[in-house]
Amino acid sequence: MRYPGSIGNVRSSNIPPLPVGRVLRSGLAGFRAGGGALLASAAVLMAVPTAVRLVSLATGNYWTNLALWILALVVAGYAAWPVSRTALAAVSPRARTEPPPEDWWVRDGFVRSSAVFFLTVAVGTLFFIVPGIMVLMIYSLYAFLIVERRATGFQALARSAEMTSGNRIRLLGVVFVCAMLFVPGMAALYWTGTLNGGGQGLAGSIALWILGTPALAISFTSVAAAYRELANS
Repeated sequence: MRYPGSIGNVRSSNIPPLPVGRVLRSGLAGFRAGGGALLASAAVLMAVPTAVRLVSLATGNYWTNLALWILALVVAGYAAWPVSRTALAAVSPRARTEPPPEDWWVRDGFVRSSAVFFLTVAVGTLFFIVPGIMVLMIYSLYAFLIVERRATGFQALARSAEMTSGNRIRLLGVVFVCAMLFVPGMAALYWTGTLNGGGQGLAGSIALWILGTPALAISFTSVAAAYRELANS
């Protein structure tokens, strides 16, 4: 028997195919169940890159912008913690998803691994795109392993790689659908920039933040639903 709090070995040969349709339906149901708490936490997380982008546009200094984005990796880790807990609770209401208050190291491990995850995805996407997508598929479950199983940060990344083995193409389908949810926000950013003569300023960033928040929340609940499917396999 496997216990939710344990970190045992998972053999990919024993994991059945991930039901993408059921995962997406569960993710949407989790979004509805998460309610205001999920949207509020997603809005805070979405505000991190939005704020950094606005400051970057205002300063225009390369080194200042680089320092801001590095700082944003850490801040985003703290902001992603409540989103991950709320999303996992929304798709598995009977499971224990909140560590005891004294387990501060769980949250701090989450922040460290989140910074590594975000940086790796960003660098991989910036230079070659495909490596960024691969990293996203392989390590996308790390957050929920930390929340539910109280794994250490880098242990959770390794365990995510094990759990996703054999289902990464199916996870790509989930990620692709979630990425499409951000299209309206990106379109609003583009069109406001066009109306402003090419300058994507405050209006476009706010539009992206507003439209991107529910998309981000659904993305978290969808990946949480994928985690729940694989964890229960």
